[in-house]
Amino acid sequence: LELASVEPRRSESRPTLELDSRLAHTSAPQHRMLLSFAPFRALATSLLGLGSPSTVQVVGDAYLDIIAKIDELPQWDGDTAIRSPIETVAGGSALNTAVQLSALCRTRRQRDQPRPFRRCVLHSRVGSDLYGELVAAKTREAGVTLSARREGGQGVCICLSGRRDRAFVSFKGSVADLSEADLDVGRLLAPGTSHLHFSAYYDCSGLQPAVPRLMARAKAERGASVSIVPQTDATGAWEGGLLELLPHTDVLLCNQREAASIAGVAIAGRRATWYEISEAVRRLHARGAPLVVVTLGPDGAVAATEQQWWFQPNQERAVKDTTGCGDAFAAGFLFGWCGSRDVQRGLVYGCACGAAAVGITGGSEPLSATSVNACMRRNEGVQRAREVRTPRTAAAGASAEAEGEAFFSEENLSDGRVCAEADEDEDEDEDED
Repeated sequence: LELASVEPRRSESRPTLELDSRLAHTSAPQHRMLLSFAPFRALATSLLGLGSPSTVQVVGDAYLDIIAKIDELPQWDGDTAIRSPIETVAGGSALNTAVQLSALCRTRRQRDQPRPFRRCVLHSRVGSDLYGELVAAKTREAGVTLSARREGGQGVCICLSGRRDRAFVSFKGSVADLSEADLDVGRLLAPGTSHLHFSAYYDCSGLQPAVPRLMARAKAERGASVSIVPQTDATGAWEGGLLELLPHTDVLLCNQREAASIAGVAIAGRRATWYEISEAVRRLHARGAPLVVVTLGPDGAVAATEQQWWFQPNQERAVKDTTGCGDAFAAGFLFGWCGSRDVQRGLVYGCACGAAAVGITGGSEPLSATSVNACMRRNEGVQRAREVRTPRTAAAGASAEAEGEAFFSEENLSDGRVCAEADEDEDEDEDED
């Protein structure tokens, strides 16, 4: 059947666009002939289970990233020389996540997963200026299906990327202007939608009023699960209705500082302690978040429900650029979790993708199967906590820190392979990538 002859792997990420293109270049008699096969497609769907491909819909920001790799932050009235060329790439949390999810769909099989997904669609707003053209072109080059309204000035982010951290200077533009009117809701909630992911919630302030409605419709109409990546609130208020959304969110993904800020936990140092992380997670659970995932930078990530905690460490590797590592982690976690609801599997993929991302510049270059597999192998055998007790809440002070550290003590850790079955088909994946 002509309508069903979308080649797997190579073109799964853009079936709608390819079918539209075929119909647009088909003469009227041929067009009628193709449509006449609709009853046969319905019969095939019924008998063989060939329905709309299971889709992860990613909603959020699409930036143009201008990346400068630095050793130290520049000083006012100075000119800081750098060794690496300044690069221009498509970026933004939602765009980066969609790129890596699409790459994982193309290069990996989802064996033994009861709810595998086959494609990923990015819903955003892109500027109508030259910068917007660059974003749209680079998104297509990365193999992502883009559903975006073209209007206004493109959001641009200048990324100052250091060896251990990064800083941003952003013109929000199209990102701040993104609203429900820019979304093709029919496509967003199309048959086959299995997961709805909101990225950069605080950055997309214009979309915030619509998020509760879209979440409710996705769950009611498609039975979809929902996840949110809040990112940093530049206003410092950490409000915007996020706490009210937590009971309706299946997964909250954030870094340590975001988790602590949303939960109202003060961080004494530059990075959160184990006790501060556990206290932030406890408060987020109290506000209704069923599953909280917190990235720990080079140390790995933790995830927790009220009944259970998981910990997946990383082995450190040479850092080329930290931009987009959190987005790569989110893509890996969703890839591992969405089809299986296996939290540990999600952490394994998330940490492997996050570690692989530090070896590339920017967050929108698709990760290769080779690099993800290499990071999985590095993490194999690293001590990790699979099913450990929830840390007790202790009084503030030195005893609280000791309590938090004890949670990840040797008694709670066990050696073992990191999801040994996660990828036995590395060689095939490398060929396909």
